[in-house]
Amino acid sequence: MALVGSLKDLKLANIIQINCIERNVARVTVSSADQKGAIYFTHGAITHAEFGPYVGERAVHEMLALTDGEFKVEGGLESSTRTVTQPWNSIVLEGLRLIDEKKVTSAPIPRQLFGMLSGLKHVRNVFVLNFNGQVIEGKLKGPTHPLTLTFVWYKVKKLLSLFYADIFQYILLRRKDDCFFIFEFRPNLIVVVETDLKVIAPEFSIMVKKLLKQINSPK
Repeated sequence: MALVGSLKDLKLANIIQINCIERNVARVTVSSADQKGAIYFTHGAITHAEFGPYVGERAVHEMLALTDGEFKVEGGLESSTRTVTQPWNSIVLEGLRLIDEKKVTSAPIPRQLFGMLSGLKHVRNVFVLNFNGQVIEGKLKGPTHPLTLTFVWYKVKKLLSLFYADIFQYILLRRKDDCFFIFEFRPNLIVVVETDLKVIAPEFSIMVKKLLKQINSPK
């Protein structure tokens, strides 16, 4: 007997996990709008997948991105074609990573900056400010905050025409319990990254500058 349901109620990632952990021989078909696909399982592994023009792991990744639609699980159905060789958990993790990456890169630049930097090691918080000192991304905590100092620093640098100088790298403010790295990001944005004291400033700054350059590069 087939199991039928909605992807809103049961995510495809969970369906894959259940079938692989229980080592089922089954076919899962999904349909969303005018898109249809299928994933075949044999004894704890995904053996074949197809979705529109895609086959194999790419097909699974595309189906994992579906947020609406229907699914049907049918036991005892195997595929004569094998297009998947990677472990199921690796495929799911990579598919979910690609979904998160797509969300970040399709977001406005301030949100991209926040999303990309907030997940780095040693980072406690990220703030993105515009040239008026307004916090676009990030949350202020407490009645006073180092962002006030950041804005003063920014205004001084603007007056001295140093902010957009090619030699500018970053400003590092050290406090008793944390550090604040201040980077410029064209056009007219300041990125403030709050870290713990375990961070190694030169290595961290190089990593952040690479990420900023990646976002700023034409797609």
